[in-house]
Formats: sequence, structure tokens, C-alpha cells
Amino acid sequence: MKKTAVSAVCGLMLAAGLLTTACDSKKTYTGTAKGYGGEIAVELTVAKDKITAVKITGDKETPGVGGEAVKQLPEKILKAQTWEVDSVSGATISSTSIKKAAKAAMLEAGLIKQADPCDAGGTITLESINKYLNESADMGAGSIANVVAVIPIKHINGPREEHDFYAFVNFKYKARNFIKYQVTYLSCTCRSAEVNYWSTAYVELTLPKSGSIDDSAIKYMSFDYDSEGHYLAGFWGDSNPTPAGATFEDFKREYIPFFVGKDYKYIKTLSTSDDIAPEDYSAGPGRENYRVDSFTGSSVSTNNIIRMLNALYEYHASDEFFGGANS
Repeated sequence: MKKTAVSAVCGLMLAAGLLTTACDSKKTYTGTAKGYGGEIAVELTVAKDKITAVKITGDKETPGVGGEAVKQLPEKILKAQTWEVDSVSGATISSTSIKKAAKAAMLEAGLIKQADPCDAGGTITLESINKYLNESADMGAGSIANVVAVIPIKHINGPREEHDFYAFVNFKYKARNFIKYQVTYLSCTCRSAEVNYWSTAYVELTLPKSGSIDDSAIKYMSFDYDSEGHYLAGFWGDSNPTPAGATFEDFKREYIPFFVGKDYKYIKTLSTSDDIAPEDYSAGPGRENYRVDSFTGSSVSTNNIIRMLNALYEYHASDEFFGGANS
């Protein structure tokens, strides 16, 4: 009798819409994005906050190219339970659109939250800003653009006064055993604001086998072309020549190459160029006649390169390779 009574009550509740069956608890959510050949729709079936099915509609995507992304990504998204999955090789545009649509569907389902420039306590922090920059638009990991970040840097002027500045990592790309960066920072502040151009350094930092940030070395650094000489990846924003007469060509020939091959264990011991031992500066093939004091009167440029490297290394250390959570 009790069993019959319970069944009757459940039946009434089902009829009244106050109780759902396990089957009814499944819901579908759809996100759309513009693909290579038209609109792509991603439909997610969700039950108990878990994605149980993924359906992608994009019949106009190029067969064998974008079409492969339509075929392969549903399983990847289902397995990973996230839109942040690897793109299908050769189908970057379609893959990015599918992931964008999947992200929209996950937002609608409440599986992820919209990025907020404040942390959980309602405070704006660099961490929350960087998270917002890489999640609120089509930028960041798993998206159409590279990761970006705002990072703190200790700027130093000619009289050796320190100021809290920010630098901007506007490009990050992880290769097999190193990461490529573009970092933009203000070096010279002695001129009028209208000509205080910001410098952009192109830097490659290694991912050492030891997994220790101290062993990470500068593989390449430039303020003009990248290591392959294909792209103008940097910009020299300081005086050329400096008031002391050092030209950008002098920096390229003597000063910048000194740092290539140096690891973070060494770089973090430097605050200004005064910390570079003369014998270290002159060491190496073809450097025996170079003197670090020849750049003494160009302290803003020399010292802020060191400050930029230290700031970039601190950001580099936050990469997941080193156990960090740099997104």
C-alpha cells in the first residue's frame, strides 16, 4: 500500500510539473559563431552539470579541411568537458569558430562563468585583469589570438630613481622547448611625452629539461627582426643615438648579444648594468675588446633592458611548464 501511495503521489507531481524524470533532467544549450563557410552551431546536451553529448552543425565548412574540425571536435570537447581543446591541424578558422560556439553554449548552460575583471572578493588585481583579457574576447589560450598580459616592471631613470610601471606582453607563443614573447615597455622618460615611444622587445626564453625557472636561458633577443629574420617583431623606442652617443647599432652589436645564453639565475642578480662584471662582459668570441662602461652614459636604455628581462622572466615562471597557471 505504501508503495502504491508513493507511486500515486509521484505520478501527480509529474503531471503537475513538480517532478522530472532522469531523462527530463537533460537539457540542450546552443552557441553559434561565424565559421569559414557560414554559421556554425554547437549544441551541448547537459545533465547534472556534465556534457553528455556534443552536436556540431556546419555543413558549409570546407570538406576535408573545416569539415574535419566538425567531425573531430565533438569527441574532444566531450572528453575534455571544455571548449578549450586543441584545434584540428589545417582547420584553424573552423576549429576556432567551433570552440567559440561551444564556449557560448557552456556559458548559457552555466558550466563556466563570464570573465570578470575583479577577483572573487570584488577587487581588481593583475591576475584578474589578465584572466579577463584572455577570456572576455576572442583572445587567449584555445582562441584565435595569442595570450596577452599586463606585468609589473621596476622602471629606473637616469638619476637611478625607481618607479612602479607596467609592461605589456602582447604576444606569447609556446614552441617545442622555448616560448616566444613580444613585450612592450617604456624605457626613456627623459624626453617630452610626445616622443616617449615605447620599446618592444622580441625575446625567446627556453623551457629547460630541469623544469627549473633558474635554468631558463635567453635563446634570442631583438628590437627589430625575429630569430628567423622574417618578421619585424620588435621596436627600438629609445634615443638613437643616446645623449652619450651610443647608437642602436652599437646596442645590437655589443650590448644585446651579451644577454643571449644567460639564464635567469644570472639575470636576476642584475639590477643595473653596474652589476655586470667587466670580465663577464668581455668574455666570448669576438668580445675581448668590448667594454660595458662604454654604455655608462646610456644608462636608461641599458638598465631598463635588464628590468624588462627580469619582469618577463617573472611572467615566464608563471607558465604551466613551471607549475604555474599562466593562461
